[in-house]
This record gives sequence, structure tokens and C-alpha cells, in this order.
Amino acid sequence: MELKPQTHSLQPVARDTLQERVYLRIRQALIHSEFKPGQVLTIRELAQRLGTSIMPVREALQKLTVERVLELLPTRSVRVPVLSAEEFAEICEARMLLEGHMARLAAERADAAELERIEEASRAFLTAKVPSAPTVIQQRNREFHFAIYEAAHQPTMLELIEPLWVRCGPCTVALFVDLGVEKIKRGATTHHQEALEAIRARRPAAAEEAIVADIRATSERYQKYRREHAEFFASARHPLA
Repeated sequence: MELKPQTHSLQPVARDTLQERVYLRIRQALIHSEFKPGQVLTIRELAQRLGTSIMPVREALQKLTVERVLELLPTRSVRVPVLSAEEFAEICEARMLLEGHMARLAAERADAAELERIEEASRAFLTAKVPSAPTVIQQRNREFHFAIYEAAHQPTMLELIEPLWVRCGPCTVALFVDLGVEKIKRGATTHHQEALEAIRARRPAAAEEAIVADIRATSERYQKYRREHAEFFASARHPLA
């Protein structure tokens, strides 16, 4: 008796589903600080803004709450977390370990094209107009950092870094608003230039040191910001102004 070939019910599926696109778009919005810390996100409003049905938005938000990017409220709504000083410091500690190592690797491995992309990202950050929307400066800052990390050729580690930026993005832009974009930009520029020069000169330890110093400065600013607004954070659970 001739045996028929076995058929399999599991077939390859396209990863680029509507839910995945919605999920990635909301993540991108969080990284670029399009939402405020403490802001409640409604499924219906997001679906309307994204031009989709409710279901993919609901699934995307559920995934983001599991990843601790968004906070589930007792009402079943979701909110952009307002990170405590300790939570922000912990995220920055993880970032220093991962991103410092990636900068070290970039200084060892970046080819000419990758170095040019890092330099272009640095110029875009330096020439970003001030006063400008804080989200623009935040985006240019991210582009510079990730141009470095991509030159490290460590995709697994890069995947670990991205969620940390998603989690702290909204609180970082609130910090930009409070301290002023110009002040933040001046502080970051020094560290950016040090990192760029170290990568150009193939000095891994110096590249790592510059990126770690940049992240540490952001963490310290946030600690100060929380102390100065302690009364507000203690009494209010509303979106930051």
C-alpha cells in the first residue's frame, strides 16, 4: 500500500501582521515620547488614531503590559508608567552595562560605512534646532546611540537594549521639558563627541566610558528631578505637564 505524504497543519506565517505593526508603532511612539508619563491610553482612541479595528490594538497593549512597558490599571485601562527614581536608576544601570559594552565593540568593529552613519547621526543631533520639540531631540539622541550599537554587530544584545529605551522614553522627555532642551543637549553633546572620537580612534575603553557617562548623567538628572518634584509625585497620579 502506497503511503500518502504526511501533511502538516503548521505552515509558515507572515510576521508582519496588523497586530505586529500596531505593536511596533505604539512602541515607537513610547520611545519617541509621544505619550506622557501617567497618560491613560484607551483602546478606542488608539484604534482611531492608527486607523485600525479595536482587536489589534487590544492585543498590542496586552503584550506591552506583559513586557512592563505599560501599566495595567484596576479599571482594565492601561497607563504609561511614571517611573520612580529607583526604577529609572535600575533601567539606567542595565543600560550602562549593555550599551557601554556595545560602544566598546563598535570601537573595535565599526567599518567605514558604519562610522559615517555614526558621524551623520552626531551631526543631526548637533544641528537640531533649539528650541525644538523635545521629542525631536530625543529621537536624534536615540539615532546616535543606536548607530553606535548597530556597529557592534550583536543583534541579540541590541534586542535587549530596545525595551529599556521604550520603558524610560516618556519619563526622559518629561525631564527634557523640565530642564530645558538646550541644557540637556549641551550636556549630551560632550559625551557624544567623546564617544565618536573614541570610536574613530579605535579606543574601546574610552568609547565605553563616554556612553556610560552619558547614561549616568541622565539617571542623575532624573533623581534630582524626582526629588525636586517629590510633593507632586506623592500626591498626584496624573500625566506630567
